[in-house]
Amino acid sequence: MKTPHEILDNIQDAAHQVHLGMEHGVNRTLMRQHAAIEARLAQQQKDLQRLRSEVAVLRKQRASGGGFPWGLLLLAGAGYVLYRNNPQVREQVQGLLRRVNPGVEGNVTRAGDAVKEGVSNLARGESPAAAFQTAGGELRRGGEKVVSDVKANLEEGRQDR
Repeated sequence: MKTPHEILDNIQDAAHQVHLGMEHGVNRTLMRQHAAIEARLAQQQKDLQRLRSEVAVLRKQRASGGGFPWGLLLLAGAGYVLYRNNPQVREQVQGLLRRVNPGVEGNVTRAGDAVKEGVSNLARGESPAAAFQTAGGELRRGGEKVVSDVKANLEEGRQDR
């Protein structure tokens, strides 16, 4: 029969063997993970180098002007031909220009659009209040511009005397 001291030594030896086995397994796992990380890093380095060379090519193209924008020229030409030959397109373009006009004409055009929207809202059973307030605001701003112009003309007339 074994003495308690021998049993304790056997337990410690077994624990040491288990510890060594676990350490060996952990080391193998770590080594595999390390190899996989190294492979990923190498692939990323290759990808970065490829991207750097592509960016360098793009920078050279941009620095050299990149060529004439033929597509934009063709689009502008097609738009001009449509404007000249199609009365509906010409009317739409002129209507848009009137709406963005910062002068009194633009205010009156936008007020008319707001009134049309209010009538449309009323026909749908919705409240036209917001549209009519917009129309009123546009008319007010247009009136303010007219009054400002009249005052400026009067001041000019007084200074010319």
